Amino acid sequence: MTPVSLTEDDAGRVVRLRVGDSVELRLRERRTSGYRWSPHVPEGVRLVADEYVGGGGGQPGAGPVGGGVPGGGGVRRLVFDVVGTGRHLIDTELARPWEATPRRSVRFVLSASPTE
Repeated sequence: MTPVSLTEDDAGRVVRLRVGDSVELRLRERRTSGYRWSPHVPEGVRLVADEYVGGGGGQPGAGPVGGGVPGGGGVRRLVFDVVGTGRHLIDTELARPWEATPRRSVRFVLSASPTE
């Protein structure tokens, strides 16, 4: 099992994995704005964690995550296990629950091959 960490910068490019691998998405989010990232999970991928982590830059290598100023933002941390082979599209939307259209949409493309 190999963990792979992705950010918005990785959207659209094909990420090659094996069944049993785990994928972590770290998407910048400011809770006080009302906007929240939510994923559309395809068959073959299982969501195992969905949490908000406050503070810091929220991106790998951007400093500590967990402190920061109140209202300063953080990241939505989404973790998935790849459970099936093939091409999987994880669409994420940044939206407010009371609005009909998302502010932004981001797609991650996973290509999973069988475990040897």
